[in-house]
Amino acid sequence: MPEINDEPGRLNLATAPQRVRLAVLEVRTEPLLAKRLGALGLRPGAPIEVLHGVSGGGRVISVAGSRLVLDRTILRAIRVDGSDRAIPAGEVSR
Repeated sequence: MPEINDEPGRLNLATAPQRVRLAVLEVRTEPLLAKRLGALGLRPGAPIEVLHGVSGGGRVISVAGSRLVLDRTILRAIRVDGSDRAIPAGEVSR
């Protein structure tokens, strides 16, 4: 999967900050994987949040009321808009 280059205000999920509301811009994966991720709520326009990292470079994200663990390869293939406001401590995104 190709890595999406970062632009101002636009990041891939591997480099996006934690505990900040983000919006998915693009999911650049194989069609079958993109379809599966979309079924889990990870599709363009979806609000998401990176919760924390895990060993091996993966990250736990919050999307559509669920938590998903994605590996580094998939994280690099998902472009997000990081221009939204930071989430105050204790507030949970949905």
